[in-house]
Amino acid sequence: MRVWIILLMTCTLMGALTGCGETYDDSYFKHMTAKQIFNGAEEALKEEDYSKSIHYYEALDAMYPFSEYSEQGLLDSIYAYFKNDDVALSAATAERFIHLYPRSPHVDYAYYMKGLADFDQPRGTLAKVMPLDPAYRDPGSQSQAYSDFSTLVQRYPNSKYAPDANQRMIYLRNMFAQSELNVANFYMTRKMYVAAANRASYLLQTYPQAPQTEKALVIVIKADRALGLEQAANDSLQVLEDTYPRSSDLKTLARKAS
Repeated sequence: MRVWIILLMTCTLMGALTGCGETYDDSYFKHMTAKQIFNGAEEALKEEDYSKSIHYYEALDAMYPFSEYSEQGLLDSIYAYFKNDDVALSAATAERFIHLYPRSPHVDYAYYMKGLADFDQPRGTLAKVMPLDPAYRDPGSQSQAYSDFSTLVQRYPNSKYAPDANQRMIYLRNMFAQSELNVANFYMTRKMYVAAANRASYLLQTYPQAPQTEKALVIVIKADRALGLEQAANDSLQVLEDTYPRSSDLKTLARKAS
């Protein structure tokens, strides 16, 4: 009796950690039809048991790759991976769906989910322990996210996912611009004026609608003056005056110009 209690407790503990009560090897699905596996996956997804649903979707894909449930199963697995925090697999599955079903009426959803997955790619263990302004990190997969959202908006402007994709693109654009501004400021503090001017100019050319353009113009002006390029500095000052007439830097820069 005591042995059975110990075994039961062990199984309960292992079940909590690894799913002791239910395993999902090939034999588990061996006698199931494609419909049964698909229905099991959908039921698990509805119950928010994402890990279980993934096992079912993967079995469906492996055992019945050309069934009538393959397309919907692959599409739903994108969401299951995402909700299970497997964002890399979510992005990869979305990419695969786009490749296999480019004319699907739901391909806009695949682009959107790929963008979300790339947007949420983990930045490493240190970033989780020590939160850091995203503008100070390497853009990494977020550059890909911008491309994903951009493709969605351009190809499917009427998609119900397009408005949110647009907002995320604006956020990413501003984040990229802030990253460039951070680098330009870094160079300015170290009196590396050519590098500072180049980085700020790149920001102005690449992200002209970002709110960081005002500060980028100021850096260009200061860097050009430090390099003795007065005419170039004055030209940039005129742009600053015309574009940002209420800029707090105008008085100081105009006084130095005189």
